[in-house]
Amino acid sequence: MISFVILHYKNLHDTIECIKSINKLKTKKDISIIVVDNNSLNEKEKTKLKRYTKNIVLLKENVGYANGNNAGCEYAIKNYKPDFLCVINNDTIINQSNFIDEIYDCYDKTKFDVMGPKIITNDGDSVNPFYAYESLDEIDEKIKYSEKLIKIYKNVLLRNLLKIYITIKRLFKKPKKMINGSESKFNVALHGCALIFSKKYYKKYKDVFYKGTFLYHEEEFLNYRRKKDNLIFYYDSNLEIFHKEGSSLNESFKNSNYEKLIYRNQEIIKSLTKLKQIIMEDKKI
Repeated sequence: MISFVILHYKNLHDTIECIKSINKLKTKKDISIIVVDNNSLNEKEKTKLKRYTKNIVLLKENVGYANGNNAGCEYAIKNYKPDFLCVINNDTIINQSNFIDEIYDCYDKTKFDVMGPKIITNDGDSVNPFYAYESLDEIDEKIKYSEKLIKIYKNVLLRNLLKIYITIKRLFKKPKKMINGSESKFNVALHGCALIFSKKYYKKYKDVFYKGTFLYHEEEFLNYRRKKDNLIFYYDSNLEIFHKEGSSLNESFKNSNYEKLIYRNQEIIKSLTKLKQIIMEDKKI
């Protein structure tokens, strides 16, 4: 049994498309699909979603990425006790027909705690292995950078100057496109849009994800857990998933791109500040 946990927020079309792609997969393994709604579905949408899965977890408020996925994982474990929890964004599509069988084959070979696939995107912004901030200096630098961006985005003059600067810069130097690793690899950080947790992993922890964040940089918390507890994280280059990237957030801020950017950086600061606190507290022990 493998349980797919899909966190939904506002974009029902993507969620249904994701479910349909799972149902097309070829496997003899049992599948369960759990959709967690972060308090965004209306009654008509709930009725429509029930056509595609009976497992719908309705949250009374938007609790964010980590806590929303934790609710879905808790439901899956309680009701199905799956071999694997496949936690994927609702804006992902699985086109690889042997996706599920590849997970089982990979586990037989590696005994992974957490595994991540190759991520196919239109622009190459999400890749595996994932670059995670690990040192306090890196975290501080990223926090300061986000604080600087917020000040720019809130100021009309500064953000227009930034836009001009980026446009000119791209005329002389094209942005570097990130690519997935060509080889499978052990003990690396993994991108949060698609994570496969084994039973031996979820039996170790009360919460699959660190519950102290709302949005962004959940990967760093998992990576810190990996290092601290000597977990087996594995990037499987033979496994593929397509990621549309950011459709739920785009739906939330479709009338203002700068509001979206400000919000994004505010949440980044909150998450990385939490991570910094955890690291510093563990160093005191």
